[in-house]
Amino acid sequence: MTGLSKDGSPITAVSQGQPLSGELFACVNCHRHSGLGTSEGGYQVPDITGPTLFSPIEVKQRELYAERTEGFYTRPAYTRESLRTAITHGISTNGNTFSKVMPRYQLSQSQADALIDYLSTLDYSNPPGVSADNLQLATIVTEGTSKEKKLALINTLNQFFKEKNAQTRHEVRRVKYSPWHKDWHYDNYRHWQLNTWELNGDPSTWQAQLQRYYDANPVFAVVGGTSHLGWNPISSFCEAEKLPCLFPDTDLPPSKPGHYSIYFSAGMSLEARRIIHFLKKNLQYDKVIQITGKDPRGAVATEELQKRISKLQNRITFEKLAFSELLNTPTRILENSARNLYVLWLTEAELKHWPTGIDISKSRTILSSTLLDRRFNQIPGRLSQTSWLAHPYSLPGDSGRRIRSKAWIYARKIVTPYDKLQSNTYLALSVLTESMMHIRSNFSQDYLIERIEHMLENSPETSVYQRLSLAPGQRFASKGSYLIPLTEVNVSPKIARQYWAVPEL
Repeated sequence: MTGLSKDGSPITAVSQGQPLSGELFACVNCHRHSGLGTSEGGYQVPDITGPTLFSPIEVKQRELYAERTEGFYTRPAYTRESLRTAITHGISTNGNTFSKVMPRYQLSQSQADALIDYLSTLDYSNPPGVSADNLQLATIVTEGTSKEKKLALINTLNQFFKEKNAQTRHEVRRVKYSPWHKDWHYDNYRHWQLNTWELNGDPSTWQAQLQRYYDANPVFAVVGGTSHLGWNPISSFCEAEKLPCLFPDTDLPPSKPGHYSIYFSAGMSLEARRIIHFLKKNLQYDKVIQITGKDPRGAVATEELQKRISKLQNRITFEKLAFSELLNTPTRILENSARNLYVLWLTEAELKHWPTGIDISKSRTILSSTLLDRRFNQIPGRLSQTSWLAHPYSLPGDSGRRIRSKAWIYARKIVTPYDKLQSNTYLALSVLTESMMHIRSNFSQDYLIERIEHMLENSPETSVYQRLSLAPGQRFASKGSYLIPLTEVNVSPKIARQYWAVPEL
């Protein structure tokens, strides 16, 4: 995983005759976390899992036309000794020399034995949640989710599963009569079974609840789900169980996500970082005043922004004010200065009660698109004319971005006010479907994550986000955000590009 030896010193990797640090050539970089390999630059990085290494490979003649490797098409099974030779000297079990892209690792006998022991454990013959006919999947709904929102999620999932399983019935029959070049294409089809895991009570109890659900019925992956509160306890559970958690609808993902969870975006943290990006570019501001309502997402964003402001080189003072305090003190006057930046972490309902006597028109004011639920028509007149918007989504005028999901939801007559949740859920399920097709019969949860990393950017599905892409190790698919005047949110995407940025992590 790291290219380091047990004592922390780098392994030496020889590449094209040059000794280099093993940290640059850790096995995981090419063969991936699963050990099942990938393709890169015309090279096919092979499977190095135990069952594959210690079994012979006999490629059928009909598959030869698709090969793009520089290697050979058959080989006998490795033994421990021949595998040690392959790793350290680049000689295959059939006596052929490996491609020059494969480093030769300078390992001691004990290091080589430890590595071979580990490779022997990479066996996906008995994955959780997978039987000969069924694939168990879960979705998660937490405390604080309204009945209407939960119903929107479940209806979308159930409809997709119904149609997916109807298609699967045809594919299972088709495999018996498939053409020779397609028999691999259908052998991973399973009937999808949805499990809804509802979490109640304090978030500190969620991991225990999840463990009971999982022990009673293990699942292969968690897909979608929704929470108004933080996702940290769920993420911790998924990491502990090595359980993929794919694209939940949450605005409060962990700040440092683990290996097994993939998110649409960093949520409120992304909006806070976009404001920091703005402050670094505009040095005239010397004070930031944050006004926070009752929504827990606003409290998280406030703390994130305050922490990052304190690390800026240009000294900026900051102040935090509860919106309730402002409402309870009608005579309070906010400083109306061009050197002040106000950030209003307020919902649409709270903004309706903005005191009419308070004027901050000379100050720059920023609102949160997420807390406003991407609805801007109820913002009080004065604020709507002078405020800017932290908006990590596509713009309202870019309606074509969700044509697939909107058409699918409309045709099934399951339209609800929760269009973001339904669009996100539809995209998560579509990406899962495509990824499951490409893992063939390698039911590895690590490999599922890797396939999503590899193919998300080229997926035909679109979402409420401007652009989705992943690379190995990345866990937030949408990385940028607009910071745009409210008066210009309906301009063309071409004009709006000047307000888009990808802030530093």
